[in-house]
Amino acid sequence: MYDITLFTPQDMAKCSLVLRQLGRNTASMEASSQKIVKYIYQHFCDSQTGENTCASVRLFKTHPYGGLEDSLQQSARRLMNGNFPAADMKCWTLLAAAGTEPQWNSRHTAAKNTAIPLVSAELVSQMPAISEIIRQFGLDIPTVLGIERERFLQLEPAVLNIFHVSEAKGSPFIPEQDSLIIPYQVKSVLGFGGLLRSGSLFAVVMFLKVKIPDRTAEMFKHLALSVKTALSLSDEKVVFNSSENAVSFGKNNNTYETQFLEYQVATLIEMLDFSEQEMLRQAASFQRIIDKLQREIADRKNKEQAL
Repeated sequence: MYDITLFTPQDMAKCSLVLRQLGRNTASMEASSQKIVKYIYQHFCDSQTGENTCASVRLFKTHPYGGLEDSLQQSARRLMNGNFPAADMKCWTLLAAAGTEPQWNSRHTAAKNTAIPLVSAELVSQMPAISEIIRQFGLDIPTVLGIERERFLQLEPAVLNIFHVSEAKGSPFIPEQDSLIIPYQVKSVLGFGGLLRSGSLFAVVMFLKVKIPDRTAEMFKHLALSVKTALSLSDEKVVFNSSENAVSFGKNNNTYETQFLEYQVATLIEMLDFSEQEMLRQAASFQRIIDKLQREIADRKNKEQAL
């Protein structure tokens, strides 16, 4: 169990290790995603009461309309007044969910709109939650929509970030005020994610019943890499549980293990790069603190000499 109000680097490392392994022996990205949100929902608890800290946990990814299953395509068309989107139009797709209410534990019933068509940069900019996730991840909307494909591919290894709304009540970035935030006393919203090798954006979003500081939220960048690892094996190849490939998953276990090892090697390299970048960032932060303390010591000595 992890108390997010007391979350430590040791907790982060333990949680990261578990999340990274949840993609093993799963038939689809949806199955991995459901394991991830369920684990987070069940294991982030108040250390005093044992109560779940999250009211809801959801995992989203962008996915081309043509690759969605029928129910998700219907959801997208409903938002487009029955019109058919282009097959390559990306949709903000709910892939997994867990939460307090029974209906929140299935992607089919957790939200009213399970696939939101990202029609254009102009329209996405008017979607407060999605556009703010994109902004806080350090991206821009045209890049996420795939307009600048070359830039997207260059960014993929480096983009792992967080989305943090410290005060959820009344926030313009969290539209579900009356249905979720207020009735379930959600204090903060924390998301983490990044870019998959396929060019899709993914995000895990936690609706928290406690407030957390920025320094705690920053640690979830490391969990983003672990979730990316868990999702990367199936990626765009086998996304939904209804896929025929998911049904025949057990027939090619040797191929699966080979693919898994290949992804593990690629991910280890990515983790080393990410860790080095974080070490440089922390070293720069420590140096700023040292410089500040040295200035304060020098000022104090000058004042003592003046006295």
